[in-house]
Amino acid sequence: MKTIHNNCSYTELWVSPENWETTTAKASLKKNWYVQCYFYDPLFSKKYPNGFPFRRKANKFHTLEERKAAIRYMLAEIPKLFEDQGYNPITKKFMFDIPEEVIPVESKPEDVTPETLFLEALEFAKNHMKVAESTAGDLKSVLKYVKQSAEQLRFDTLTISEVKRKHIRFIIENLERTEGEFSGHKFNKYRCNLQMIYSELLEFEAVESNIIKDMKKRVQEKKISEVLNHYERFAINKHLKDNYPEFWRFMVLYFHSGGRIVELLRLQIKDVDLDNQYYKTLIKKGKQEKWVKRPIKNIAVALWRKALFGGRSNDYVFSVGLLPGANQIRRDQITRRWREHVKIKLGITCDFRVLKHLNLDETTMILSKEDAARQAGHTNTKMVENVYAVGEKDRQMQRLMTMDNKFA
Repeated sequence: MKTIHNNCSYTELWVSPENWETTTAKASLKKNWYVQCYFYDPLFSKKYPNGFPFRRKANKFHTLEERKAAIRYMLAEIPKLFEDQGYNPITKKFMFDIPEEVIPVESKPEDVTPETLFLEALEFAKNHMKVAESTAGDLKSVLKYVKQSAEQLRFDTLTISEVKRKHIRFIIENLERTEGEFSGHKFNKYRCNLQMIYSELLEFEAVESNIIKDMKKRVQEKKISEVLNHYERFAINKHLKDNYPEFWRFMVLYFHSGGRIVELLRLQIKDVDLDNQYYKTLIKKGKQEKWVKRPIKNIAVALWRKALFGGRSNDYVFSVGLLPGANQIRRDQITRRWREHVKIKLGITCDFRVLKHLNLDETTMILSKEDAARQAGHTNTKMVENVYAVGEKDRQMQRLMTMDNKFA
């Protein structure tokens, strides 16, 4: 085993076929000729615990003399590739020795400057951003993998001012090689989160521009949304109403609200005005926060009255057991209930959030896209048209098919 740059190492080279030097039989040309070793990088020890198989083939050569010459060349050049040029076959990048004095030391900087190390600057920006809880979770997840990839590429020794757009591209390409190819949605999510972080760094004057803005978005595949049919809705309604009445009440109120699950879970009794039929909710998206009023439908007033019964002004409407209480519960308690009581017991495949799609689609059908957008708290109809009004295209097709415009 030969140790090289950054504590990487590689095993002794071997050749197939074993008798490559002595063979004179032309039949051996039908065999697979190659030089191989195993390459070890401590930053990839979990993915390649037994080493990364590095192989170079000589099958494109058609005579014994040519193949033997090619093998000899590979045996001489591969060690140079690893040792002199610092090539890492896992990342497909060239490594260089890091001088002892610039090896980063774990620290939590009080300020960020252009000289701050790349990964420290990203972490600093994340910790100073005031964003919604869900956005903070996304930022944490994205940075976890960005840091992992940057360390594998040895970009962690760069200062934030030295990082260019190509470095970000290399980081994502390395993630796609090691973690699996990104969908358009996942790539754009990484791009969006990194753009937010660089905007924060721009505010602190640690960077001169937001290099992420010029990264092109990837085309996202638009899938046809799965919806509940009439029989599934009837079965879910009866099953939950008979066996889990509190969850049934939450489901129906969520369906009629047009809001998000987290908005209902942080809703307090003092923010519900049944006399005027609305409730106030704080919408948190990215860095933006704003209070909005959501209408309470006539059909839902009685259920809202039951949901509020017995609670105090500062209680959360849907606390432990989905009853009024002092503690806010997590979003995953709703998805867990839906999985256990609906997906598993009834064999339903749709997710809980499809109820919002159904309600806004029906609002679009009965009233208008503008009304559906107002109910969802959107400033325009774009989201309704592209995401929530799942049946609008079918209704449009039906309208076009029934046109009776004769030629003559």
